[in-house]
Amino acid sequence: SLKLQFLYFIGGFFWLGGQAPPFPSTMNNDEEMPIMDEDSLAVAAQDEGSYTQINDDPGAGKEKEKEEPPKGVQRTDEEKEALRAKLVKFYTQYNPSMLEGEHIANIVNSNTPDSILFRRLFEKYVHEDSDEDYQEHPQIVADNGKKPKVFRERKVKPKGGDTLARKFSDYTMALLIPVSITMLVVVWAVTNFTPISQVTESQPIMLVYSESKGDSSTKKFSGAVLNAIIIVGFFVVVTSIMVVLYKYNCMKIIAAWLITSSAMILYIMGWIWFDLFCTKYQIPYDTLTCLIIMFNFGTVGVMCIYFRGHPKMTQAYLVATSAIMAWFLTRLPEWTTWVLLAAIALYDVFAVLSPKGPLKALVEESQKRDQAIPGLIYESKSYKLGLGDFVFYSVLVGRAAVYDYLTWVVCFLAILAGLCATLCCLGIFRKALPALPISIGLGILFNFTTRFVMMPYSIDHIQIRI
Repeated sequence: SLKLQFLYFIGGFFWLGGQAPPFPSTMNNDEEMPIMDEDSLAVAAQDEGSYTQINDDPGAGKEKEKEEPPKGVQRTDEEKEALRAKLVKFYTQYNPSMLEGEHIANIVNSNTPDSILFRRLFEKYVHEDSDEDYQEHPQIVADNGKKPKVFRERKVKPKGGDTLARKFSDYTMALLIPVSITMLVVVWAVTNFTPISQVTESQPIMLVYSESKGDSSTKKFSGAVLNAIIIVGFFVVVTSIMVVLYKYNCMKIIAAWLITSSAMILYIMGWIWFDLFCTKYQIPYDTLTCLIIMFNFGTVGVMCIYFRGHPKMTQAYLVATSAIMAWFLTRLPEWTTWVLLAAIALYDVFAVLSPKGPLKALVEESQKRDQAIPGLIYESKSYKLGLGDFVFYSVLVGRAAVYDYLTWVVCFLAILAGLCATLCCLGIFRKALPALPISIGLGILFNFTTRFVMMPYSIDHIQIRI
């Protein structure tokens, strides 16, 4: 049908932005500092009210948003110079890197009281402790007969080690979870929707070679290679057009292009999923109800993805878009599917790593402009992954789910292992890398290993035991 053939036009967009940025550097931790000097502690003890959080990261140079805005003060030139001297003395002892840039000047020109400024710094670097086992600062003396306060240095875990491992784990899980959800949704759709779909026998995109059961293996393979070459060539053309439009700053055309593609998937393909869901679970509905539901579903999706929406909603719609697209592509002929996945993985290497690769050119142009890469991209805590990667991961697992349970589970784990290996490579090379080759390679390897080695052995073993 026309709407299925239009997928051929849309499919290229999910390849855009299929690269991930360099592995994030370790976040700045507070260095272990000596105990605060007498003047700073005296100032910090003057006020017991609320305080402003100071952005004490090197190079920041600005105050963070105030939790409880205090009453502002207007400093004279003499007061500014006195505060500047105290800050220079403080940072010289505690954090010399803050002496660079405009950080101190911005604090001096602010209207936050000195006591609040120094209390925040005091709480950042040292804290009060009643344990007498810690050595008392020699400059702290009793005030009006009060018991001297005892201070100790703030104990900060050293950089690296468990902290770095924990951060890498958090960053990795933030990407593995949506990828896993997408693949599981596609497996569920293949299991429940494909058997009852009226378009199961039709091809989701127009192919030069239509596979037939009576064809020889040689003919199937040659035909699948021809189909894969044409589809990959289509991706090359689409990506090249995108690079040209981006280079000449035709952002409105790119935006209209991408919005139209997403709208077609969410409205039309979403409608098909809604119909299959109601059919599967025998839920009655009328056309008007379906129109209202799908209009809201598609409109909210386009708004969240391209305009404004809650981050969780945006991520959910990106996962839904990937799952819908991947399910339609699982209906490609078997030989074409596997050859296409291998060809796409090889093209990914060329597109991202080759000096003449279109995605490499897109990344370089984006970095030159300091502007986000156009395309449908899933952003996690520290990584970006193109929806094309989501789609092809899910196509592989969905195709494996056609055969048996064990095969798709093994492929599922293989893809996640490959993605983890890719993220480790990002930490080593610290540059954009193709996200498909390792995962798709492992997925194809374990798919055929499971189907033709493990499954026959398991069946024979079960029969012998019976």
